[in-house]
Amino acid sequence: MAFVSNLILGQNFEYQTDFKRLVVQSQDSLSDNYYEKLRAEFVKNGENFTKDKVIALMSGQTASKFYDAYGMIDMERAYQVADKYSSDTIHKYVHRLLEIHPVNLSMNYGLWKTYEKDGETTNAEKYKKRFNLICESILTTGNGTNEKPYFVISPIDGQVLIRLYYKKEIGMMGSGRDPNGNFVDILEMVDEKDSKSLNFVIDHAMGLFRQQMREVDEKEIEDKYEIDENGKVILKKKKGN
Repeated sequence: MAFVSNLILGQNFEYQTDFKRLVVQSQDSLSDNYYEKLRAEFVKNGENFTKDKVIALMSGQTASKFYDAYGMIDMERAYQVADKYSSDTIHKYVHRLLEIHPVNLSMNYGLWKTYEKDGETTNAEKYKKRFNLICESILTTGNGTNEKPYFVISPIDGQVLIRLYYKKEIGMMGSGRDPNGNFVDILEMVDEKDSKSLNFVIDHAMGLFRQQMREVDEKEIEDKYEIDENGKVILKKKKGN
């Protein structure tokens, strides 16, 4: 069975230049791509966004103070199986989270499936459209090759795209660099006897992760060491010693 043709779309988006440009615009209140404006619009009417606006919002999301790519993975995995939880539990948290993470794939999927389970067809259709729109927008950012990886905002968005949008299996999983040195997630999409490796650029997520790790290391150093009156670094004395 051949893979669907929309693995390759317009491919006008260039991560190396367009992502940085959109991040800058997302901080400019006079720009059409101002993050806070797009965020509020998407929360209200996201299913009617253009793919370009979705990509602009995704880029701005990575510069948001709430962006914590690796810190949200467990939560995202829970929303991928939202239909197994009580609807009250899902509704208690996800709407507030979507106020600050409006284009999160897993959360939009979780609401779609929760409303669907509850028989609320209007809301289920709304979040189904949003989920599909975000996936289709991702597919306009490249063609999945190492030279043109797809742009995603969560390190597990590639898995979501393969399993929940294409409804395919994931084979081998790995990581690497694109020709520009950007960190990419590499996933094998398996369809019966055929397979195809898809690349997803997550360098922005890795950059944040590395920064967080540096801050943890620095805090550990601060907790363990101090500088004496002579400027010498010494191990802190434990209380009571």
